[in-house]
Amino acid sequence: MTACKSRHFHYKPCDAFCQDADLDYVLLIGTQAKKARISLNLPARLIRAQNTMTGNELRSKYLQFFESKDSLVIPSGSLIPSDPTTLLTSAGMQPLVPYFKGEEAPPKSRLASCQKCCRADDIEQVGVTWRHASFFEMLGNFSFGDYFKREAIVWGWEFLTKTLGIDPAVLWVSVYHEDLEAPEIWRRDVGLSDERIYRFGKKDNWWGPVGKSGPCGPDSEIFFDRGAKYDTGDPELDRPGGDGDRYGEIWNLVFQQYNQQENGELLPLPAPGIDTGMGLERTAAILQGVDTIHHTDLFAPIVNAIVHIKNLPSTLQEGGPETELPFIITPYRLHPQNPTTWPIRVIADHIRAAVFLGADGIVPGNNGRDYMMRRFIRRAFLMGRNLGYRKPFLHRIVPVIARSYGDIYPEVSQSATNIAQLIKREEKRFESTLTDGMDRLEYLMEGLEESREILPGDEAFRLYETYGFPLELTREILSKEGIGIDEEGYQRAAEAHSKVSGAAVGEYEKSIFGAAETRFLGYETTRTEAQLLEFQPEGGNFVVLLDQTPFYAESGGQIGDQGEIIGADFKARVLDTKKNGKAWIHTVEMLEGAPKNGPVTAIVDVERRHAIERAHSATHLLHAALRLHLGDHVQQRGSLVAPDRLRFDFVHNAPLSDEENRLVEDTVNQEILRSLPVEIEQKTLAEAKAMGAMALFGEKYGDIVRTVKMGDFSLELCGGTHLPNTSSTGLCRIISEGGVSANIRRIEAYTGTLALTHDRETQTRLRTAAQILGTQPDNIVGATEKMRARVKELERQLQQAQQKVASASAEDLLSGAVEINGVKLLATRAPQGLNTDALRNLADQLAQKSNGVVVLGADNDGKVLWAVKASPDAIKAGAHAGNLVRELAKTTGGGGGGRPDFAQAGGKDASKIDDALKQAADVLESQIK
Repeated sequence: MTACKSRHFHYKPCDAFCQDADLDYVLLIGTQAKKARISLNLPARLIRAQNTMTGNELRSKYLQFFESKDSLVIPSGSLIPSDPTTLLTSAGMQPLVPYFKGEEAPPKSRLASCQKCCRADDIEQVGVTWRHASFFEMLGNFSFGDYFKREAIVWGWEFLTKTLGIDPAVLWVSVYHEDLEAPEIWRRDVGLSDERIYRFGKKDNWWGPVGKSGPCGPDSEIFFDRGAKYDTGDPELDRPGGDGDRYGEIWNLVFQQYNQQENGELLPLPAPGIDTGMGLERTAAILQGVDTIHHTDLFAPIVNAIVHIKNLPSTLQEGGPETELPFIITPYRLHPQNPTTWPIRVIADHIRAAVFLGADGIVPGNNGRDYMMRRFIRRAFLMGRNLGYRKPFLHRIVPVIARSYGDIYPEVSQSATNIAQLIKREEKRFESTLTDGMDRLEYLMEGLEESREILPGDEAFRLYETYGFPLELTREILSKEGIGIDEEGYQRAAEAHSKVSGAAVGEYEKSIFGAAETRFLGYETTRTEAQLLEFQPEGGNFVVLLDQTPFYAESGGQIGDQGEIIGADFKARVLDTKKNGKAWIHTVEMLEGAPKNGPVTAIVDVERRHAIERAHSATHLLHAALRLHLGDHVQQRGSLVAPDRLRFDFVHNAPLSDEENRLVEDTVNQEILRSLPVEIEQKTLAEAKAMGAMALFGEKYGDIVRTVKMGDFSLELCGGTHLPNTSSTGLCRIISEGGVSANIRRIEAYTGTLALTHDRETQTRLRTAAQILGTQPDNIVGATEKMRARVKELERQLQQAQQKVASASAEDLLSGAVEINGVKLLATRAPQGLNTDALRNLADQLAQKSNGVVVLGADNDGKVLWAVKASPDAIKAGAHAGNLVRELAKTTGGGGGGRPDFAQAGGKDASKIDDALKQAADVLESQIK
């Protein structure tokens, strides 16, 4: 062990991570130095523990400080916000918005927290600047109608200068230019001179709202002068509030005074309060005297795991028991010129973000927050190519992050194994398409006209749709070559591709019924007297508004009720029921007379309602059974509850085995047989969560919620209807299980009479199949195996016959070869009926004899098969089998591609094979030129 010129003590190979790269080891500090000395049996005199505050210590000191100011310390909220207008929690105050708006009462008027936050709006800046991070922790203290500006400012200054010991001379502040109170407090109560107080407009010193509406107000920011070495020479950048790196914003004191409406109107909040945010990572970087947040001890374990990925203990790779990691160290220094610096920072940031998203139940997918997690993983995986990592590696870092954060955020360590599996699965999925996608992108780049240098938008979207390349990755790769993207064309292609489902209630109904309200009585009764208030014709039927109704409106996966509405002079069949705000809209078909305003009788189809309720209760049991047998990571991601039929989408990273399917189905039916009482109660949201009620993904809940409890087996928040006990479900039969999208599985099941009908039909089919096979139902498996073996033998004989036919015709086919610029080309029809394997073998035989390019088109029962083979000499001359077959396949209504030496494709129109073959010479000639 030795010390380098930077007074860093080293004990482990540092590669290029110390400025004195000729030395062999890297620095340890604080408690980790002591831990490493013990685990590595190093002499104490060789370890120098710096007097530097770690990130964990900073977090603790902050919360302890505000606890001493009579604040209640609350745990972090989820990264999934309750606000439907935002994808992720991106600010420390976001979970507390209902308190600021006066919609809910806070547990105390003074709160403090360390909130998990995540965002991707400035993802391109991650790793470029010293401060940007996708996932970050926001330390915050909050007041709801309690203390205001003076206390927030004075306490903030006290914490920074007294508790953390930061020199006041390096701290600067900014205020909103129309706020006269804040600068006076900074002068009078803190003692800052006017020169240290900057005044800016709304762009710089106004905060919020999160999303389209919500609390907002002026703010005052605190900046740390990081020193002249970070100057850029541009005074506009090198000032507090500038975009340069010299003055780092570490604390924002927000004075929440207004509730912004979606139209931009500012309404006063019922109780003005304080919302402050201090970035944990930024402040740690300043206290530890390092260049970027990625140099802090918060990132060091992750960064070093990336660098030493091959040294990770095998038990840790598989999510096994914790082991010592001797290279978890901090701080270190990255070479400014080191080309791996930026990729390592990006990978460290993105994998940390993905792990925390996964811990809150988010999975890689194509939409919303799922897409954000996929983007983090895929961008990090692509960055790994800069480090020479070609195989999945990100999942191996998950246990390192879990060990670093597990004590603070238990959900990370509890779900680490599942998260690692999700990430590994996503890496493998991306790996399988990455090579083809890069080949396609490089091909497109080669084909761009130099004067244009713009990738067409439809091609950029095809890269995403076919190869999983998000637009951001394509943009990033192309920018290095100075090529842009037609992003408007991309959006047009995306819009044309998307299948947007209609809203539950259209704009037509909204314009008719406006803000009307309906009293829902369907929990208590299925028949009631009501007043028909409004009706309008729609597509040959009518839409009807009642003042009160027993009809359940489609919501939470449960479809709407049907039944009848009977008036004095008319009778109508209710076809569907949906919601429009607080109004229940009934779509009706007139059976007698015409609708008119006045008293009516509304009658629900009870048998249908009960069939729906059987499926709904079974859905709750299914959810609980899946979590019991697969794990707590299972979360609902959508459902359909129809008469005796259900569809349930859930988070899981692998298909269910036959045994797992059986266990789940058996458990559901066991709980049905137990005849569990279905107890429904109204609770406050806090009470329901305290009971352990499961809230469903994507649902928005009010202050009062409805809990549905089935014995000691299931407890969920639910607004749907249910039968009084589980035995009323009768029977539940899982019909299918399969994938919907990445990491999302779907189960379809039948209940009640539909399940019985399904079982009877299955028995009938089994008996019919047994009769066809000439056996008894009990012997059908053995008979099927014998038949399958016979079919395989016949297929083998057929393939041999096809090979003989192809070989016999090879010499005749060779006579049709022509020469194109010195390259021999054979473009011809293959014997009719050849399958893919036979066609490929024939192409190989012909290519060996012709030493050029062989193009074969075959008609296989009306379907077109193409095979193109190019010899090494032909490839040197410019021939490319993949590009050639792609052009020919277009003519026959198909597509395909492949390598330069061999490619296959398909088509739909066999009548165009000869037309396509005639084009082969021109296509090959253009390649050779």
